[in-house]
Amino acid sequence: MQLRSILLLLLALAVGFTSPFHEARAAEATALNLPDIGDAGGNLITPEQERLIGREFMRSVRQSLDILDDPAVTAYLQNLGERLISQVDGYEQEVTFFLVNDPSINAFAGPGGYIGVHAGLILSARTEGELVSVLAHELSHVVQRHLVRSFEAGQRVEVATIAAMIAAILIGSQNPQAGQAVLTGAMAGSAQQQLSYSRLHEQEADRVGITMMARAGYDPRQMVNFFETLQSANRYAGLRAVELLQTHPLTLSRIADTRNRAEQIAGGSSGDDLTFQLIKARVQVLSGDTIYLQRQKSEEEIPPAARQYRKVLSWQAKKQYPAARDAIRELLKEDGHRVLYHLTAAEVELAADRPEAAHRALAAALKLFPNNLPLTEMLAETLLKEGKADAASALLEQQLRYRPERRLYALHAQAAKSARRYADAYQSLAELNYMDGNTLQAISYLEQAIKQGSNNQYEQLAMQARLAAWKKQVQTTHPEGGEKH
Repeated sequence: MQLRSILLLLLALAVGFTSPFHEARAAEATALNLPDIGDAGGNLITPEQERLIGREFMRSVRQSLDILDDPAVTAYLQNLGERLISQVDGYEQEVTFFLVNDPSINAFAGPGGYIGVHAGLILSARTEGELVSVLAHELSHVVQRHLVRSFEAGQRVEVATIAAMIAAILIGSQNPQAGQAVLTGAMAGSAQQQLSYSRLHEQEADRVGITMMARAGYDPRQMVNFFETLQSANRYAGLRAVELLQTHPLTLSRIADTRNRAEQIAGGSSGDDLTFQLIKARVQVLSGDTIYLQRQKSEEEIPPAARQYRKVLSWQAKKQYPAARDAIRELLKEDGHRVLYHLTAAEVELAADRPEAAHRALAAALKLFPNNLPLTEMLAETLLKEGKADAASALLEQQLRYRPERRLYALHAQAAKSARRYADAYQSLAELNYMDGNTLQAISYLEQAIKQGSNNQYEQLAMQARLAAWKKQVQTTHPEGGEKH
C-alpha cells in the first residue's frame, strides 16, 4: 500500500483525547483492534515511515484547520510536552505541539509525534495540571504508537473495512457525499468492536499518562479533576451529548480507573498557576474567544497579573498602544524576570510601528534569557522592520543550525530574499515545504537554490545530497510518478 494511502487511513483512525462531546465521533472514525496491552511495537510501519506520514499529516492539518502559530503559546506547550516526554525511558522521537483555533474541548495525536491542542481546551482547564493531564494522555498515544497498532490490527482483521475506507477516501476526493456514504456503510458493521478497541486505547493512554505526570512532578489527580469537569459540562450540553454518550459510554469507568490509579501515587503540584493563567489570557485574545470569563468561576479567581496582562493584549489588539505600553511596563516592574512580559512589551512596540523601541526591549530581554526562541524570532522580525535584512538573515541562520523550526525557515526565506540572497531564500523555502509534506515543491525550490550557486562548495554538495534523498523518497513512496494532490 502506498505511503499516502496509509496516511489517509491513519487520519481516519486518528486517536485523540476527547471530551464526552467528541467520544462518539472518535468511535465512529476509529476501527481499532488492539494487540496485548503494553505492546507498543509495530512492524508494518517503521519509525522513519511514520515521520514521513507525519509530515503529510501536517500538510493536511494546515490546509483544513486554523492553526494559531503564536511563538509564545507554542513554546509553552512544547516545554510542557518535553518535560513530560523526558520521563519516558529510551524514547527518542521528537514531538511537536501546535495550537488549533477551535473553541471545542479537544486535542489529538497524529502520526509522527504531532499533537494538536484546541484553544478551547486551554480555556476550559482550570489549572496547568489539568492541561498537562491531557498532554500526557496524548503523548501516551504517541509513545504507545496507537495509530500504527490500529493500522496493523486492521490489516489483520478489518481488511474489508479498511478497503472500504480507502475507497471512501478516494471517492471522497471527487465526490465528498458519495465518499461519506461508503465510509458510513463500511463502519456501521463494526460499531461494537470500535467501542471496545477505543476503550482499550483510551485506558492505556490514561494509565501511561498518569505515570508520566507523576514522574514530571504533577499531581495525577489533576487528570481525575479534568474528567469530572468534562462530565459536569456534559450534563448541560443538551440531548445530543446524551445520544453520543449512549454510543460510547466510557466516562464513568475511565474516571473510576483513573481515580484509583492516581490515588495510589498521589503527590506533586497542580503546576505554575500564574504562567498558565497568562497563557490562558493570551489564547483568549488570540482566538477571539468571547466566553472566556464564563468558563471561570469568577473574575476574582484569575490572578491580578493575569487580568492586567489580558488588558495589555486587548489594548494592543484595539491599537490602543499607549495604554498597552504603560500596563506592560507596570507588570515588568513587578516581575522583571518573566520572559512573556518582555516579549509582549516588544510586541506592543512592533505593532505600534516602533521597531527601534522593540529592538531595545528585545536586546535587554535576551541578556536575561539568552537564545530564547520566541524572543530571537521577534528580534529577527524587528530587524526586518528596521531594514536590516542581512542581520536578520544571519541571526536566523544561527538559530536554524540548532533549531530547524518551521517559523524560522519561513522568516529566513523572507529575510534572505530581502537581502537578495536568493539561493538561501530558495533553500529555506525548500525546507519549509518539506516540513509541510510538500516534497515535490520542496524539490523544485532546492533545485532553484542549487542553480543560484553558492560560494561554499560543501553547502552545494550538501544540497545535492539532500535533493537526491528527497527524489528517492518520492520514488519510494509514490512509484507511479509523484505525489497526489
